[in-house]
Parts: sequence; C-alpha cells; structure tokens
Amino acid sequence: MKRDLDRLMAERGIDAAVVMGGVRDNPTMYYLTNGAKLSHATVIKRRGEAPVLFHASMERDEAAKSGLTTRDLGDYNFRKFIEEAQGDRLQATVLLYTRLFEELGVQGRVAFYGRREQGASYAFLRALDAALPQIEVIGEFDNDIFAVARATKDAEEVARIREVGRRVSQIMADVVRFLRRHPTANGTLIREDGSPLTVGDVKQFVRARLFENRLEDPEEMIFAIGRDAGVPHSHGEDDAPLRLGQTIVFDLFPQEAGGGYFFDMTRTFCLGYAPPEVERAYRDVLDCFNEVVAALRPGAATRRYQVMACELFEARGHPTVKSDPTTKEGYVHSLGHGLGLEIHGRPIFADVPGNEDTLQPGVVFTVEPGLYYPEQGFGIRIEDTFWLDEDGRFHNLTDFPKDLVIPVAGA
Repeated sequence: MKRDLDRLMAERGIDAAVVMGGVRDNPTMYYLTNGAKLSHATVIKRRGEAPVLFHASMERDEAAKSGLTTRDLGDYNFRKFIEEAQGDRLQATVLLYTRLFEELGVQGRVAFYGRREQGASYAFLRALDAALPQIEVIGEFDNDIFAVARATKDAEEVARIREVGRRVSQIMADVVRFLRRHPTANGTLIREDGSPLTVGDVKQFVRARLFENRLEDPEEMIFAIGRDAGVPHSHGEDDAPLRLGQTIVFDLFPQEAGGGYFFDMTRTFCLGYAPPEVERAYRDVLDCFNEVVAALRPGAATRRYQVMACELFEARGHPTVKSDPTTKEGYVHSLGHGLGLEIHGRPIFADVPGNEDTLQPGVVFTVEPGLYYPEQGFGIRIEDTFWLDEDGRFHNLTDFPKDLVIPVAGA
C-alpha cells in the first residue's frame, strides 16, 4: 500500500523517486496521481515527504484532482532552457530537472519509474546523471518499490476491483444467454440468416457490453475454440465458427475505463455437450482448483501452490512444467498472479528460484489451473479472483458458476 513507500525506500536506500509519463498505460503514475487524467507529468517523492506533481498548464484542473501538491511546469518557461541549451532539447530537459531537483532539495540516490520510450529514457538518464554530481541515478529491474506497494490493496481499491468483478460476471452471464438463444444446424450455432455464428460475433457482443458497463479491454479478451483453446494465450480467430462439443476458453480481463483496476476470470464451455475426454480433463482442473483454494493460508509461500497443482495433475497422468519446463501440453503455466492496476502483478506463483512472494493481507490474486492438449483439439482453464483481508480471511470476488456445458437448442 502507499503507506509502505517510505519504508521500502529506506530499505533499498532510495532518497527520492521520480515517476514520469502520462497516466494512460502507466500504472505507477496512475497510482500516485489517483487516476488524474494527465497526458504527461512528473511526480517527485523524497523519502519521508509527500509527493509533488509537476504538470502541464493545460492540465492544471486535472492535476488538482490528484489530491497532490501541484506545480505548473508552464511557470518554469521551458523556452528559456531551450535557448540556454542552444536548441538541444535533451540538454534543455536536463536543465529543467536540475531546477526541479534544486527546488525540492533532491540529493543522493534517485530512482526513476514510469513509461517512456527506452532509448529516450536511456539518453536522458545518462545526461542527467552526468550533469548532477549531487545525485546518483538508479533503477530497479524487478519487483520495484511501487510494484511491492501496489501488491497489497486498501479497502477502496478492493471495492473497485470487486465492482469490476460484478460487472464482468454479469457480462459473462449475458454471453451465455447470447449463445443459448442461437439455433443450431449441422453441429454449429447459426445466425438468423443461417450462416455460422463466429468467435468474432461473440467478441463484438462482448465489446458492446463492456462499453455499456464503463469497462475497457486493452489486453484483448480470449475467446478461443477447439485447437485454439489448447494454446493458453491464443485469443481466438474471429472467423472460427462455434461448433458443438468443442471447448471454448473464455478469459475476460477488462479494466475500469480510463486505465483503472482490472478484474480477471476464465470459464471453459462446451456448447450442447462435452466429449468424454474433455469431461475427464475438466474434472481434473476443477478438482485442482478446489484443492488449491481449500489449502490457501495467510503468509504461505505462493510457489508452494504451483508445486501442489503440478503434483495433483501429474498424479492424474498429465504432463506439467514441474517435470518438463518446456512442455507444450498438459499444465504449461503458473497457477496465478497478482491483480490490480496491471493485469499481471505481484504476487507471482511461479516455482522458480528467487520467488519469495507470500500471501500477505491485502493481496488480490487469481487462481487459474488449466490443461491444454492442442493436438487433441481442446484446452481448459478455470480462473477466479481472490482477496486476502486484514483479518486473514480469503474472499472469492468471482460470482459465476463453473458449469462446463451450455445447453443449446437442437443439440
């Protein structure tokens, strides 16, 4: 949570944190500015002090909505810095930040975060480091202070995620009704004109419902059928017809409009009926899901649940990444991930060296075991989103049944 930032900065020897870029697709900037609609800004936070937001003049009203102390970059007359740098915009930008750092008393180890083109960031940070002997420019490669802080959510954040989940579950129910109202012919769902209903038709329906519910789909939903369902991140081909008896992996993970909080849920469906081999695999996935959820404990290492899932699947004859990290069939991915302003965040559940993540109060995370057999023409995944509260209780934020078969007319 935000209250942890000063502690994290002290533990890592960071004297000041600088976050740059717009709010859109920039979770750290969104987090610090409370979602203010800014196209470009800089936030500077010294350890032990409140952040200060530097913004463009045209966005001063939006900046005020952040609740932070704000300063208008228009008051600094950037043209003056360009003239001083003889037209060199890189050097002019260094001069501007020299001024900002002097005003705030920024010294020591200064860490940079946010989103910017990598080459431009590299050039700027090198030039700034060379120009200011009183600071040391540093960066964090993995699990930075903001990723750690965002991993645990306060009550307001959880309420927003829960509300997104409510809307997502409603859209999932709408999709089931949409599928059920279509007739069948020759083993395929059909439109009114008799042509096959396709994956693209369903996605178009979902996008309309997302818009109506003030949600966005920046990562593009997964609605994959048959062999495509057997490749975990195949998003599905728009022209693929919806055939009876084939597995459909429907992974829906939208966020609040404007770049806010995500939700993530997956269901696997078969239209009309499920073949025996699919029923068996589905039962194995559902059993794994239920056993893992029953074993969740506060403070437990997340990687233990990945090991548990692999052992459960291997006991039933499925290949897993535990025995063969390169396998392309069976259980081929990690059990879950943290969720918030990014679709994939901390904690991670991978059973890999260096993963020391644990289930701490405030975490929001997914549990999503799956089995994938693309050459047999099917894949299965079940996913719910969970929250661990301050009292050590786990809450399933996903309110939707886990029925495999969707009955359809004529099947």
